Amino acid sequence: MRLAFLSLFLLAAPIAVQAQTPVAPVAAEQPVDPALLAKAQPIAALILPDGTMEKMMGPMMQKMMGPMMDSMTKMPIREFLKVGGIDPERAEGLGEGTMEEMMAILDPNFRKRMDVIVNTMMPAMGRFMGRYEPDMRAGMAEAFAYRYNATELDQIAAFLKTPTGAKFGEGFMQLATDPHYIGRMQKIMPDMMKAMPEIMQSSQAELAKLPKPRTYKDLTKAERDRLTALLGADTQKAN
Repeated sequence: MRLAFLSLFLLAAPIAVQAQTPVAPVAAEQPVDPALLAKAQPIAALILPDGTMEKMMGPMMQKMMGPMMDSMTKMPIREFLKVGGIDPERAEGLGEGTMEEMMAILDPNFRKRMDVIVNTMMPAMGRFMGRYEPDMRAGMAEAFAYRYNATELDQIAAFLKTPTGAKFGEGFMQLATDPHYIGRMQKIMPDMMKAMPEIMQSSQAELAKLPKPRTYKDLTKAERDRLTALLGADTQKAN
């Protein structure tokens, strides 16, 4: 297993655990009421103040990643292989060796390497995400205006103006990186890894009902030409 794959897996795992199920965007024909939007914008500004994403993806995420990686690398390698698609029965025949033990042989500086990645990548990601905070605030305001009526927005705004409300609002986004919450997420990670093969198999029966993807030989000449144009490849070489 390549180090790059493992690095990406470890870095992506905690984000995947916290990710929420995507929802369909509000249809264009359902515009947000400008009056409600005006009430919602100050609320979004309090909940997502400037610098929030850099704080979340920087120091907070850095503190979270170390324990998360420790927990994952102590899992048997066979659990990783199951997630990667290996036959569960074959995986069960493997030993109890962990990723940590394997990397101690292959790369004694593995943990230091991971620390370097976390300590450089996460702050960089925070700075990148920080550029889009205005867009995120705008989207949050639109969501509030779509979900709440004028009275409800007034009540939320009034609460956020209190000392307790202000504290709640400013720290709301950061709750996802709170050590108490993350600690609970870390505890479920081994069980989630063990359950992943079964979770992935849940879609296999439905996928089997769909026609298999076509190969290049199945395409018409027009489709081949279109595909070649999209890829920027020579048609003759593609054939």
